[in-house]
Amino acid sequence: MFSHWRTHTSFLIAVMLLLSTAGPALSQDLLGSRVNGLMTFDFSDNYITPRGLHVEDEGLVTQPLVLLFWKLKSSPKGKVTDVTLTTGVWNSFHSVRAGVNPSRWNEVDPILGLTVKLQKGFTLDVGTTAFYTPTDSYATSAHADFKLTYNDSWMRGLSLNPYVAYWVELQNKATVVFDPATSSEGSYLTVGATPTFDLRVGGATVDVGTYANFVSADFYQRFDGSDGGSGLAVFSVAPKVSLPLKFLGVTHGAWNAYAGVSYYYLHNQGLLDGNQVLSNATEQDSHLARIRGGLSVFF
Repeated sequence: MFSHWRTHTSFLIAVMLLLSTAGPALSQDLLGSRVNGLMTFDFSDNYITPRGLHVEDEGLVTQPLVLLFWKLKSSPKGKVTDVTLTTGVWNSFHSVRAGVNPSRWNEVDPILGLTVKLQKGFTLDVGTTAFYTPTDSYATSAHADFKLTYNDSWMRGLSLNPYVAYWVELQNKATVVFDPATSSEGSYLTVGATPTFDLRVGGATVDVGTYANFVSADFYQRFDGSDGGSGLAVFSVAPKVSLPLKFLGVTHGAWNAYAGVSYYYLHNQGLLDGNQVLSNATEQDSHLARIRGGLSVFF
C-alpha cells in the first residue's frame, strides 16, 4: 500500500559535491583507482522522504548507504570529461517495529546510476531505483530520475550548485494509495540548489540543501481516491555542518562527521492525507522537521 525512499536524489547530489571539491591529497591518495566507494551511517529522529512522506516519527532511525563508483572515462579534453557508473544499496532500520509484518528493518533500495561530467561545470545524472520493504507494507516500486547540476565550486569560499531534476514512477506507486482503481504512475520536477560555505576552520563546511518539488496531479492521492493536485508539493531547507576527521588520515579512507536539521513545508492535499494515515494522526501537519547526524567515509 505504501512506498517511500529517502536518499537517492538528495544524497547523490552531496556525493557529487564531495567528489568535485576534494582536494589534491584526496585525489592522489584515493582517486588513483578506477573504483572508489562511499559509506555513510545516518542517524535521525524521523524518516521523511524527499517527497514529503512522513514514514517514521518515533525512536531512532538508522540509514546506512553503500555506493561504488566505477570510473568509465576520465579526460580533461573533449566535451565529456568524466563518465562514472554508480551502484549501491540503501537501508532504513528503525528502533520501533512497524509495518504489516512489524520489523525494525523497514526498507532496502538498490541504486544504479550514470554520471556524465561535461565541460564548464555541468553534470548530468541518470539513475534508477527500486523500493522494497521487508514488512510487506507495499508493492515493490521502480523509478527513474534525471538531473542536471551546475557546479560553481570555483567561487572562492562559496558555491551554489543549482540543479533541476525530473523523477518519474515506472512501476507501482511511491506514495500512499487509497484506491488502486483510480491510481496511476506520476512524476515531479525538482528545482534546487546546495549553497556550500567554507568556514575556514579545520576544513569545516556548511551546506544548505534547498529544493522545491512540483508534482503531476496524479502523483499523490486523496482519501476519496481523487488526484492530490498538481503544482508545488514540497519545499525543504536543510542546513548541515560537515567536518573532516583529518586525524584519521587517508590510508583508511577520508572520514567526515556531519550534523544538521531539515525543514519541510507540505503543500498538497494528497500528501497531507497520506501522511495522516502513515502517522495515525488526528490532524494534518504542513510543517515537518528532522534532526540528523552521522559519519561518512570515502575510499
